[in-house]
Amino acid sequence: MVFFQRKPEISKLQIRGRVTSRFSSTTVTSVLRNRADEAAEAVFVIRLPEEAFIANFSMKIDGVVYPANIEEKEKAQKIYDDARDRGQSAGQVKQTSEKVNSFKVSVSVAKKTFVTFELIYQEMLTRKNGYFEHRTSIRPGQIVKTIDMQVAILESQGLTEVNTSWVGDGNKNDIITIHDVGEIKLKGKDTRCFISYEPTADEQREDSEDGLEGDFVIRYDVDHPKSGGELQIVNGYFVHYFSPEGLPVVRKNVVFVIDVSGSMNGRKIQQTKEAMYTILDDMREVDFFNIVTFTDITTTWKNTLQQATYTNIQRAKKFVKSLTALYGTNLNEGLIDGIQLLQRLTENTEDSIHGVSMVIMLTDGQPTNGETRLNVIEKNVEQAIDGKYSLFNLGFGDNVDFTFLEKLALRNRGLARKIYDDSKASVQLEGFFDEVATPLLYNVVFNYPEEIVEINSLSQTTFPNYFKGTELVVTGKIKKSHMSNEVLEMTIGANSVETAIEFPLSVETEVVPELLLHKYAVDDFAQRLWAYLSIKDMLQRRSISNNVTEKDELKEKALQLSLEYHFVTPLTSLVVVKPDEDKKEYVQDEINSLSEEREVQPSQSGGSFARMASQIQASPVRGPGRPSSQNLAKRKQWKSFADGDPHFMVNVPQSDLYVCFNIMGSFGETYRLIHDPENGITVTGNIIEEPFVRPGKLKKRSYFGEVTFEIGKKTITVNPSEIIFDGIHEFSWDYDVSIGSPDLSLSIEGHRFARIYVGENITLVALRHAVTGENIMKVGYMGVYIENGQGLSSKVHGLIGQFQDKEMLVENESIRVNEDFEVHAILKLESRQVTVTKQYRMVPALAQKQPCWFAGDNAAGLIDGHHTDYLQKQI
Repeated sequence: MVFFQRKPEISKLQIRGRVTSRFSSTTVTSVLRNRADEAAEAVFVIRLPEEAFIANFSMKIDGVVYPANIEEKEKAQKIYDDARDRGQSAGQVKQTSEKVNSFKVSVSVAKKTFVTFELIYQEMLTRKNGYFEHRTSIRPGQIVKTIDMQVAILESQGLTEVNTSWVGDGNKNDIITIHDVGEIKLKGKDTRCFISYEPTADEQREDSEDGLEGDFVIRYDVDHPKSGGELQIVNGYFVHYFSPEGLPVVRKNVVFVIDVSGSMNGRKIQQTKEAMYTILDDMREVDFFNIVTFTDITTTWKNTLQQATYTNIQRAKKFVKSLTALYGTNLNEGLIDGIQLLQRLTENTEDSIHGVSMVIMLTDGQPTNGETRLNVIEKNVEQAIDGKYSLFNLGFGDNVDFTFLEKLALRNRGLARKIYDDSKASVQLEGFFDEVATPLLYNVVFNYPEEIVEINSLSQTTFPNYFKGTELVVTGKIKKSHMSNEVLEMTIGANSVETAIEFPLSVETEVVPELLLHKYAVDDFAQRLWAYLSIKDMLQRRSISNNVTEKDELKEKALQLSLEYHFVTPLTSLVVVKPDEDKKEYVQDEINSLSEEREVQPSQSGGSFARMASQIQASPVRGPGRPSSQNLAKRKQWKSFADGDPHFMVNVPQSDLYVCFNIMGSFGETYRLIHDPENGITVTGNIIEEPFVRPGKLKKRSYFGEVTFEIGKKTITVNPSEIIFDGIHEFSWDYDVSIGSPDLSLSIEGHRFARIYVGENITLVALRHAVTGENIMKVGYMGVYIENGQGLSSKVHGLIGQFQDKEMLVENESIRVNEDFEVHAILKLESRQVTVTKQYRMVPALAQKQPCWFAGDNAAGLIDGHHTDYLQKQI
C-alpha cells in the first residue's frame, strides 16, 4: 500500500475496504507530520493490487480538505510543478508505469504542519485457483502508533470460505506467511463478512525494525451455480458472473518452446529450468506435451505429443536439465516451428484431440538471428496460430523486451509473465500454470438479447477457455426502455469434452438483490465495474493494436471514461493544490493590551476589539483548550446540515440512515433549525432570495442569508459579511480567530467556517458561501451543519435537530426502480410511512455527493407536523 522513499512521521494509518460482488473499493488514510523549519516534499511509491485503479485522492491541510481533480497526465504534471515552484502544498497521483501497478504520490508538506491524505483505489477481484484474493500492501517504512484496517465483504451468492494471512517480505527467497491473522465475523447467512486487523507497535516490530513489510491477504470463495451463473442488475447496468463447477476436465495439449541461445546464459537459463520443473510438476496425466528448443536452429525433443505420465515427466526434466545456452537467437523460427508441431500433432487423424491446445514460450525476447523485425514476427506468429491456440509467454531477466512478449501473447488469446532476476522462478510462477492447468470449457460465447441489452456496451463476451477455479465476467447496459417488468433471457454456449454445451439464464431486470443496498455496499458498483472493465479492455486493445488510427481512437475513449469515472490510468493523473491564502490576522497581542485598560471607548468604525469583555479569551487559531488544527471537513463528522436552496440532509444516528428534503421558504421567514431546551440552544435561519428569477425558472432561489445561534444568554450571528459574538464582538471573514470560554467558544477558520463549541460534545458550524466577482444573479448565503451532536439532549427538536433520536427504516422489499432509473422506496418512522426517492446530494462542505432518501412536498410526513410549524415567531 504505502512505501516511503522519504520518511516523514506517520501518526496514523487507516485502511477501510469494501467488497461488493467482487468489486473492491479501498480507502487509505495517512496522517503525516513535517517537523522541519521549511517545506519538504514527501514522495511515496504506492504498491497496489495488480489490476487496481486509483479513484480519488485528497489532502487535508490546516483542517481544510482539498479534493484532487483528475486531468490528462501532462496537464496534471504542469499544475503540480507550478504549485511546487510557488511553495504551495500540493499532491499528485499518477501511474508510474503501464506494466507495473505502482503509483507515485508526491506531497509537498509545509513547515511545522500536519497533512492528512486520503487515497481510494478500486479493482475487480478475479478468481484464481478457486479463491478471490483481496490483498493490501502495508509497508510504511517505520513503526506507526495506530494502524487500523477494516474490510467488509458482501456476496449475495453466499460465502463458502474466508481466511486471512500476513505475507511478510522476509528475504528475497524466503517469503514468510502467517495464517489466521486479524478477526473474522460472518453475518447474514454467510452473505456478509467483516474483517479487522489492528497490529500493535510491538507486533509491527516483530515483523521488522522498520515496521510492517508485507501484504495482508484475504482469500474467500462463494457458492457457484452450475447454470448460467449470477447476473445482477443495478440502475441500468449489469454484471454477469459465470463459474460453473462439476464439469469434466478437458484434455490439454502443450508445446513448450524454450530459448537456449547465448543471451539466456547464466541466471536466465537457470531460472528457465526452475520454471520448467515447476510447470512439468503441475501437468495432469490426462494432458499431452512436447518440447522445442531454439538457438539459431530448432530442436524437437520427441516426434509426437507425450502423455504426462510420471515416467514421461521425469524424462522431460532430465532433458531440461541437460540444456545449455549457446549461439544466436532465431526466435521467429523457433516459435513458428513449435506452433506448426502442435498443429501437425493435434490435427493428425490418429492423434485427433478434442480439447485445449496451447504454446508456452520461455525466452528473454531478444531475437538476433533470422527474422529480427518484431512487427514481422508478430504477423508471422498470428498467421500461424490463426486463432486456434493460445500463446503464453514467460520473459526472463530485467532487460527482457516484455512489451513485445506481452503484445504477442495478448494478440493470440494468451498472457505474459515477467520473471525477475533477483528471486526464484518457482516462487514467481506460483499459481501461473495452475490458472491454465485444468480447462473445463473452451470457445465460450455469451449471447444477450439485442432488444434488451445495449450490445455496444458489452465488455468481452467471447473467451477461448474457461479453467477450473477461475471465473468469467461480462458487464453491460440495459436499454432504458426495458428496465421495468422485463425478463432478460440469455444463453452461454461452449465446448466441453467432445460435445457442445449451453447454459441458459433468466433474470428480471428490475429486481435488485437486497444485499446490494446494504450500507457497506460500494455505491453504484455495477456502473463503476462496467467502466473499470471497459477502460481495461480499451487499454489492452490499444497496447496490441498495430493501426495508428485505431490506437488513437481507443486512447481517446479510454481517456474520456477515465476522466468521467475519476480513475487514474496510464492516461490520467489526480492533482490537488492548496490555494493561496491571505495572510492571517493575529489579534492576541492587541486583545491582551486592550483588556488591560480600565476604560476603553468604542470605536466609531465598529472596531470589535475595543469592546471585548476582559473575561473573553481570544487567540489567532485555536479556541480555549482545543488543538490548533481542527477537522474542518472530515466526512464522518458532517452528520446533518441545511445548506443551498435551502436543502436539508440529516443523518439519523439510531438508524444509520441519511434522509434529505427541501423547504420552500419565502423572503423574510425565519425557521427554527435546532432547539435543545436542556442545553439552552436555539439555531435559526433567515430566508433571503436572489434578486432575479433565473432563466427557465418559475421563482427566485431562496437561501439562509443569516443564521443565529442562541447559546444560553449569548448570541452568535453569522452572515456572509461578518460574525458577531454576543452582540459586541464583530469579526470579518478575513480573520482566523477563536474567542470564548471552555463552555462556549467561536472559531473562525479558512475564510469560510465559523465553528461554535458548546462544551466538549457539541459542535455546530456555519459555512459561508460568498459571491465572487460581479455576478448580479447571485447572493451570498450560509449553511448550518451539526458536526458533533453527541451532547445534544433527547428533547432536541427543530428541522434538523428532531432526527437525533428517531428510528427510521427503509424496507428493502419496497424499493423499486422505474424506467427513468429512479429508485423509490417506503420509509417508516414511528406510525408514519413516507414515499422517498434515492438521490445523490452535494455536501457543500466536502464538495462531494452523499446518497440519501429524499422526501418531497416540504418533507411532509418526514418531519413532525407541517413545515410552517417551525417558523420563528417575530417579536
